Amino acid sequence: MEVQWPLVIFTLFVCLGAGVFAMQGLLCVLGKGEKSQVPAVIAAAGAVALGGIASFLHLQHWDRAFNGFGQLSSGITQELISIVVLFIVMAVFFAVGRKGLAPKWAGILAIVVSIAVVALMTTSYLMPARPVWSTPLLYLFYFAQAFAAGAAGVWLLSCIGKDADSASLMVKCTAIGGIAVVASLLAYAAYVGTVSFDDFGSYWDSTVPTAALVDNGNLVGQLLAGGLALPFWLAVLVGGVVPAVLAFLKWKDGHINLSFAAVSLVCILVGGIAFRAVLYLLGFPVFAIF
Repeated sequence: MEVQWPLVIFTLFVCLGAGVFAMQGLLCVLGKGEKSQVPAVIAAAGAVALGGIASFLHLQHWDRAFNGFGQLSSGITQELISIVVLFIVMAVFFAVGRKGLAPKWAGILAIVVSIAVVALMTTSYLMPARPVWSTPLLYLFYFAQAFAAGAAGVWLLSCIGKDADSASLMVKCTAIGGIAVVASLLAYAAYVGTVSFDDFGSYWDSTVPTAALVDNGNLVGQLLAGGLALPFWLAVLVGGVVPAVLAFLKWKDGHINLSFAAVSLVCILVGGIAFRAVLYLLGFPVFAIF
């Protein structure tokens, strides 16, 4: 299965935008983050908008895009509705926080809606026809990455605004998020070893009649030491370990460190791209199963 780069960008930036908005909401609930408040909302909205544009590019044609919104039960419709709601909440948060720290109810609303957006986005990819995707561990990864990227993003904004108190909390959240990313990826690798196609009814795809049905015995080998090992370990080490280590280095000293925050955020995003590519490439061997 070819890597669908528009969808890679869509899920990546939705996680980033929702994560930044949720972490800013957390600061708001704790009575912190006034300096990063407006920039965080603007950055989160821009990230989600960029992801939405990428999603439209995947559909390639305007009539195809709008025809995809014909049923409320479809994943793309639910994603659109959730993103529209997210933008509305962002606008409300921006309005009540322009001249001071937003009230706690706005922070709670930001957290709840951000979680819902990531959850609905993930649900769209839990496809029984793709057994290597159809696992709740995808929720774990997307939530872990949204948490890590959001924390690193708000850490960066707090450094720019010289808000040491907010930066201190976001450093800790970035470290925890990096560990969560690593844990989710290793758990996913373990899950791949349990995937079985024995219970799936299958037939030959008429468009590729010579394609052999998959032997899933070596899927873990591909992931850990085979053809997919490079992007997988890139996701683990660069996307999880590096930002966690950088954040731990600043846990007790030097929270206002723009370079550490920026590198952490970039590493998390690079790792996110790598694992999303792995998901598509790992799904390729089972394309002949329906």
